[in-house]
Amino acid sequence: MTESYRKYGQIISENLKRRAELYSLIEKDQDAYEAEKQLALSNILRFFRYHAWTHDPRTKYLTLYGLTKPTIPFLLFPFQEDVVLDLVNTIQTGEDRLIEKSRDMGVTWLAVTVFLWFWLQPNAGNDFLLGSRKLDFVDKKGSQDTLFEKFRYNLYRSNFLPKGFDINKHDNVSFIANPETGSFIRGESNNANFGTSGRYKAILADEFSKWEETDESAWTSMGDSTLCRIPISTPWGLGRKFAQLRFSGAIKVATLHWSLHPLKSVGLYEDEEGNKRSIWYDEECERRKDNPAANIGQELDIDYLSSGQPYFDNILIQKRYQESVNKPVQATRYDFERISEDEINVFPHPNGRIFITKKPEDIKYNYRYCIAADVAEGLEKGDNSVFYIFDRLNKVDVAWFAGKIDTDVLALLLAHFGNMYDEAYIAPENNNHGHAVIQKLKKIYSRIMYERNFTQHIDISNEKLGWNTNVVTRPIMCADLREALNQNIDGILDLDFYNEALTFVYNKNGKPEGDARKMDDRVITQAIKFQLHRWLPSPDKKFEYIRDPYGDDDYGYNKMPAYNEFFKLPPVPRPDGAAGA
Repeated sequence: MTESYRKYGQIISENLKRRAELYSLIEKDQDAYEAEKQLALSNILRFFRYHAWTHDPRTKYLTLYGLTKPTIPFLLFPFQEDVVLDLVNTIQTGEDRLIEKSRDMGVTWLAVTVFLWFWLQPNAGNDFLLGSRKLDFVDKKGSQDTLFEKFRYNLYRSNFLPKGFDINKHDNVSFIANPETGSFIRGESNNANFGTSGRYKAILADEFSKWEETDESAWTSMGDSTLCRIPISTPWGLGRKFAQLRFSGAIKVATLHWSLHPLKSVGLYEDEEGNKRSIWYDEECERRKDNPAANIGQELDIDYLSSGQPYFDNILIQKRYQESVNKPVQATRYDFERISEDEINVFPHPNGRIFITKKPEDIKYNYRYCIAADVAEGLEKGDNSVFYIFDRLNKVDVAWFAGKIDTDVLALLLAHFGNMYDEAYIAPENNNHGHAVIQKLKKIYSRIMYERNFTQHIDISNEKLGWNTNVVTRPIMCADLREALNQNIDGILDLDFYNEALTFVYNKNGKPEGDARKMDDRVITQAIKFQLHRWLPSPDKKFEYIRDPYGDDDYGYNKMPAYNEFFKLPPVPRPDGAAGA
């Protein structure tokens, strides 16, 4: 690998000599200057070869190249030439292009320099917008981390400053104008109305996968301002707009994997699992071993599953999802209608929102079934209300529902299925709109879970109905669900659950939740389900109240004191009217 860097350093040195000769000539000869300017502005690869620069202060690589200064000729590798030519065509024809990349592939420098080449053209209308997730990454004088400083770095070294250009007049914070043509380049940070301040030939959205909260609206706003949107990024999970675009099939994608880089791919080979590796890659893995899943998957492998801040093991989730697709569960679909204040009719329907894989069996058990429910507001564009019915004996979901629904109707549905599944215990989340469900449910159904107090060693005093998700319970319930998934004891058959789990992440405050407007109702409901399963007694066959055929009047009556005490049941009267034993 060292030898490859040294050979590349020799190419750099030879280019520096050629540039020195060229610059000396065009400084002395105006005709030569005009001829070179015409050549460079008509052939972008020549512009890069002799007039574009990049900045690399890393001593390790400078030493390998045999250089002492961080200003290096921007010599394109073959894969970079392809990207440059594709970007030029994309901008000229007016279409979107997504670029996913490994870290340190020079793509942002490359894209900004392409914008500069257009901006230097002698015709007007080469107006561009540079965007990043934070203002400090858009423009900060003296910081090469910003998009505008990359632009300036080549602008003032390109030999082709526009006539009349005055740094004090035309170079401003996040705005640089070409006085010769009127073209400009503007900068803006991530916001919901990104790009609506003008019309542009193209817009660059750098590190777009990390644009939080407003990436969806920003993408839409860009579309109103330009025909050419260019989002560039390493991956950051599956929940953001960048990943959605990447896998949508609606936009052309350029993938710049590190293995395309001729220096990084020296000694390229495949490991036992078929993954690409090299001498450089192995060194990077060693350097990033403190957090390999995120650092290697995200920064090197363009791995959407392990990148970002996933809460679950997304590789496992993806595997479980694929297994379910390959071996789909047989479920009958049902829908419902409310027929009176306290009655609901459930009926088979080919597009119903209720899925039932198995109805209750004839042999009855206490505590066999439990129902967990997450309650949403019911708005058309809001979250879904969700419930799962879990067979605790066979450790598998036997039915589930997800959809927009009125709280009263949801209570009727829960009561209906609670009665159907052996008087199942029901745990509706009692946050926000869950209170309305509980208020209705407690009038028509008795077996409702009581909230548990996790701050007490033994909780015997809590009388709040339902499950409360809060800062104490949320980490516990989510961790228990994650462990159940890891051990493959979750019994989850709902394919849509896995889609939500893939975008369930740690947010910037460390809270587990759905990523950036992604739903997490199914995940939270499954987490509630496991808390209910964990705290209920183990299933046992229901006690049969029968008379002793041999004449013992007390036989079969009140023989389950623990059962009676738990439910505070009144004594069962003996047939002769005497008090039960």
